[in-house]
Amino acid sequence: MRVVPASQLGVTALVVLCASGCTGWRTTPVAPRELLATKGVPAVRVTRADKSKVEIWNPIIQGDSIIGHPTQQAIARLVFPLSQVQTIATRRTSIGKTLLIGLGILGGVVAFDLLQSLNQNQ
Repeated sequence: MRVVPASQLGVTALVVLCASGCTGWRTTPVAPRELLATKGVPAVRVTRADKSKVEIWNPIIQGDSIIGHPTQQAIARLVFPLSQVQTIATRRTSIGKTLLIGLGILGGVVAFDLLQSLNQNQ
């Protein structure tokens, strides 16, 4: 069995992490009808007047409602009236969070390699 050095494992983990990235919701000032008129919006999070939040995947505007699915894999449809929308947010990749996590992983790998080299020298 071949032993994989920790540095290679750490670099692999860093590449995988950076490829996916950390995501978060960012409120947009654009009206829901304008936002969903553009193609390529995979999901939105709608905040109601009572401050409750609803995620809608694959959203489209139909009449006076947003129609989509409650999860990414769901078949069931979710209909949400535009009159109940207080704010709308979209998923965005956070470069800062992704870099911070990546640097944390890299620091852990470096610390592990340093401790391994100190252990082998004894």
